[in-house]
Amino acid sequence: MSGFRELRSRYLSLTERVIRPVKRRVFRAFQSIRERSNRGYCVICDCEVWFRETGPWLRDQYLCSRCGSIPRQRALIKVLNDHFSGWRELRIHESSPGGPSSDKIRQQCRGYVASQFFPNIPRGQFNGSQRSEDIEALTFGDESFDMVITQDVFEHVLRPAKAFAEIARTLKPGGAHVYTVPYYRGKKTVVRAKSNGNGGVTHLMTPDYHVNPIDEAGSLVITEWGDELCDFVFRSCGMTTTILNFQDSTLGLRGEFLDVLISRKVSAVDLMPELGVERASFNRGA
Repeated sequence: MSGFRELRSRYLSLTERVIRPVKRRVFRAFQSIRERSNRGYCVICDCEVWFRETGPWLRDQYLCSRCGSIPRQRALIKVLNDHFSGWRELRIHESSPGGPSSDKIRQQCRGYVASQFFPNIPRGQFNGSQRSEDIEALTFGDESFDMVITQDVFEHVLRPAKAFAEIARTLKPGGAHVYTVPYYRGKKTVVRAKSNGNGGVTHLMTPDYHVNPIDEAGSLVITEWGDELCDFVFRSCGMTTTILNFQDSTLGLRGEFLDVLISRKVSAVDLMPELGVERASFNRGA
């Protein structure tokens, strides 16, 4: 009997010293995961999923557990679904695609054309299956597309006025440029670098680079866009711009810089009927 008591005492001691602390740590870890996760609907997966916070920077660290998408990618697809319900039937050019949102558009849109910027590949030619294009000097003909999509591209463009003008040129009348870009609402635009006129770059601030899926060196941040962005687009190409922003955890839309912009190849007057304003009233200045 004494041997049983001794064995039982050792077991209880082991439980107290090892097993219970492990259980507590596992429970706390499970609780932490639950607190940083939520159930919702992913517009890329088109189904119910879990969204997980993997870090404090939610723009890049609030992931769909199924497709791995991040909030800005889901926001872009939401805008396509909400504002361009027939997008799958359009002719779409996407410059510098990447991620689950681009995969979805490519798979579901028959008129989808993608391009990347390859400095050493002539424009209009292919690097494997990828077409080489410079967004500042596209080889596509005038009025080639119903829509152009860019995702976090325009903070890296050296001559953005040329790029916006090229997009407008290649859009059909009534077409739209749908895009994401870090937009510093309430702040002035900051130019961090500019062309030196000889094919190089003059840095005006300490260089900052973002991840580039086709270049390990990353992409240099040229512009931090602020409140002048919409005016800049209009002066560059005449397109009018709407900025949409979403914060909705049920759709996995939480985080920083979740703006999606729509620049349309129409005049401000032509937009008035969409906004419920009569053309005659607009002309009278009402």
